[in-house]
Amino acid sequence: MSGWEIEALESDLGGFRLGPVDLALAPGTAVAVLGRSGAGKTTFLRTLAGFLAADRGRILRDGTDVTEWLPERRCLGYVPQGLALFPHRTVERNVRYPLELRERPDAAGRTRELLERFSLSKLADRRPSQLSGGEAQRVALARTLAADPELILWDEPWQALDVEARYELGLVLHELRETDRVPVVVVTHDPGLAFSLADRFLLLQDGRVELASDATALLDAPPNAFAARFVGFENVFDRTRLERRGAGGLAAWLLERAGPEGVAFAAPGPSAEGVPWRWTGTVRSARPTPDGVVVEMLADGLPLVLRAPRSRTVPPPLVGARIGFDIDPSALCALGASRRSVPEGP
Repeated sequence: MSGWEIEALESDLGGFRLGPVDLALAPGTAVAVLGRSGAGKTTFLRTLAGFLAADRGRILRDGTDVTEWLPERRCLGYVPQGLALFPHRTVERNVRYPLELRERPDAAGRTRELLERFSLSKLADRRPSQLSGGEAQRVALARTLAADPELILWDEPWQALDVEARYELGLVLHELRETDRVPVVVVTHDPGLAFSLADRFLLLQDGRVELASDATALLDAPPNAFAARFVGFENVFDRTRLERRGAGGLAAWLLERAGPEGVAFAAPGPSAEGVPWRWTGTVRSARPTPDGVVVEMLADGLPLVLRAPRSRTVPPPLVGARIGFDIDPSALCALGASRRSVPEGP
């Protein structure tokens, strides 16, 4: 299986510039590409695939420069948003299509093998309009593998899937990495997919690389509010919002400890009865979850999330109740304070 190197890749698309992007893809590795809408995620995938020209930099496959190669010569599979299944073809004929293009003599046998592998045999005669979202995703992946790709690029694999379909597709993607050793680059807005699948994360903002790291570095030093929310910080405030609150109070206390992009912290717990607290807030909602009771409140004009233990004997706090709480300064994450790229492992 191939290894890939992306070196200082840049692409100009109208008034938008992507890059430079540097990325190493060893066999069996997975990279999650993150960023707000318009950050350049799909542009990056399409440049790797060859659908958009690279204006600077190189794309190497096992040391061979493929930057100027046509998409069909790059030995990669690209799954766009919407999947691009052929509506007039059955499931079986969609999967078989890449094999027909290459005039593979074993096309029938290989198609049956892929249909069986992805639990599609019973759906072989259906058309895409007759499939669920999860079934259509499996057809797209089976068709991609029919071309024997050396790299898979997938734009939003879990888009519009229900919980069960996401779980099943996640198992398929893990098997793909472990069995086929195909490197995978996925664009996703879903933290569950990103943290369950990816070895590394590439965070883009306005076409620039904000962070290229493993999960630990992304959790320890998210560079901006988007990244902080993505990794799971419930309380995220940019500097502008804190500055608008003026001097004194919780906002000023947080601002003193914020980084250039703001501050983030996990949901603290409410203070126990009899324990002194620094701050108070008014409950706006309280809902039980498997991890405890999530309490949304307003404190010093800031929307704040607390998390209390769930108890069968103690009811959740009522809307409008006043709750005291404290925030451990060591739990605060100063956003943008330490932007870094973590080198690849040995």
